[in-house]
Amino acid sequence: MTYGTATLIGCGALVLGGPIGLSLVANLIRRQREFGRRPLRLFVASGMIVSGAIFLFGGPAFHRLFPPPYDPMLANGKGLDLRGFLFWWAAWAGAALTFTIALAYGVDLSRLRRSRQAA
Repeated sequence: MTYGTATLIGCGALVLGGPIGLSLVANLIRRQREFGRRPLRLFVASGMIVSGAIFLFGGPAFHRLFPPPYDPMLANGKGLDLRGFLFWWAAWAGAALTFTIALAYGVDLSRLRRSRQAA
C-alpha cells in the first residue's frame, strides 16, 4: 500500500467515521417506541464530544499511524512537505460534519418524540 492510498483511506475514515456511527445510533434510538429526553440529550452530548475528539485527536493520531515517507529533497530544508496536512483537514471536516449531524438528528428525534406523545 502506498502512502497516497493510506492517506485516502485514513481521510475517508476521519471524514465519514463519526457521521456514520452517529447515524446508526440515531436509527437505533428512533426504532424504540418510546424514548425520553435522557437518551436524546445523551445522543446530542455524545455527538458533540465525539466531534471535539475527532477535531483534537484525529489528525495527529492518523499522522502518527501513517507518517509521510522520507524525502531527502524535503528533509534538507529545500522544500515544504504538506503531505501530513491532509489528515488535519479531514479531521476538521469530519468534526464539523459530526457536529452538524448530531444537532440535525437531535432536532429530528425531538420532533419525532413530540409527535409520538401527541398521538
